[in-house]
Amino acid sequence: MLLPPLFRTLGRSFLLLLLAYGFVATYILVFLGGYLLGSIPVAYLIVKFARRIDIRRAGSGNVGGFNAFFVTGSKWIGIIVGVLDAAKGFLAVLGAQVLVDSSFWILALALCSAVLGHSYPIWLRFEGGRGLSTTAGGLFLFGFSYTVVWCTVWVGAKRSGKDILTSNLIAIFATPLLLALIPWEVVSLLLPEGTHEPSFELFSVVLSLLLLLRHQEVLRHIWSGNRQDWEQSST
Repeated sequence: MLLPPLFRTLGRSFLLLLLAYGFVATYILVFLGGYLLGSIPVAYLIVKFARRIDIRRAGSGNVGGFNAFFVTGSKWIGIIVGVLDAAKGFLAVLGAQVLVDSSFWILALALCSAVLGHSYPIWLRFEGGRGLSTTAGGLFLFGFSYTVVWCTVWVGAKRSGKDILTSNLIAIFATPLLLALIPWEVVSLLLPEGTHEPSFELFSVVLSLLLLLRHQEVLRHIWSGNRQDWEQSST
């Protein structure tokens, strides 16, 4: 008499375990896919091929578009690197959207993973770029409001006389706050239909924290007042 209920309980438990495993496995695969795509060291490969220079040992050491331009003296190399870095974020989000689903947190995980891969690529011993181009590429598909606010703040800071990296920091800190203050009806105009306000605001905070990880040296220079190192790191 006890066996059928016991079997039913075990069956339900096993089914729940399978569902939980599938849920976790999906997120792990999205993370790994985004990270590996983001970790392709575009700036390193292009500068190495075009100029035989290790970008990590030149300029600021940042593996990104602006340092590629600074090191090579070629604006076209800088532009190509920037576009390809943005494409990594775009393709990570698009791939998750097509291969998994278009739920907000799946896309958010894909983008954050790509930014993490760009900033800390395993192939370069975790010496990467700052992730801004990769972020912009991914946000084009599901978070363009963040990009608009960030760029507006950055331009305002730069026009007020701030250097590039200080403008980056001001925009990174200010964007989540401004997105919370701007009426949601306005913010949501540039977001996919059905995006929830609390989810997007939480994501904007997480994304800004992730971008801050690769701006730690700037914060240290500002805190110590070492202007020379601070300006050198702006390349």
